[in-house]
Amino acid sequence: MFLSEAIGYAETHVHLAGQEFYETLIDGYLHVQELQLMNLSLSGNLAPEIGSLAYMERLNFMWNKITGSIPKEIGNIKSLVLLLLNGNLLTGSLPDELGFLPNLDRIQIDQNHISGPLPTSFANLNKTKHFHMNNNSISGQIPPELWRLPKLAHFPLDNNNLSRYLPPELSKLPTIT
Repeated sequence: MFLSEAIGYAETHVHLAGQEFYETLIDGYLHVQELQLMNLSLSGNLAPEIGSLAYMERLNFMWNKITGSIPKEIGNIKSLVLLLLNGNLLTGSLPDELGFLPNLDRIQIDQNHISGPLPTSFANLNKTKHFHMNNNSISGQIPPELWRLPKLAHFPLDNNNLSRYLPPELSKLPTIT
């Protein structure tokens, strides 16, 4: 994969395995702001170095064959608005660091093999509207602290190994689906 010359351009092209697409945006200083790499049969692990993309706003690796765990370093990308990792083969637990992404609007990690509990740090995702974690192996109890998410609108957690106990605090959430 390589980026074509992009100095002075607001958009660049990424060539990957003979396919060209136009969904990767780079500002005038070559700061990567968006990676849309969905449904390309990408395999391998997400490298921890992805956390050094400080200007990233949209990270979309949906519907690939990515394995391994989610790097905790993604929690360093404070500008991140969309984190879309659904439909891969990701394993391991959800990093606490993801709960400290102040601009995150949508997090989709559904349809993977994620295990372990939902981190209580996710109660800090004050801008998150869409929180998709269904079809994994997430276990334990839903953290009662999640009732503090003021903008949460869509919260699918079905098809996991969660406790059947529903914390009463969650009744304070506005109507969600």
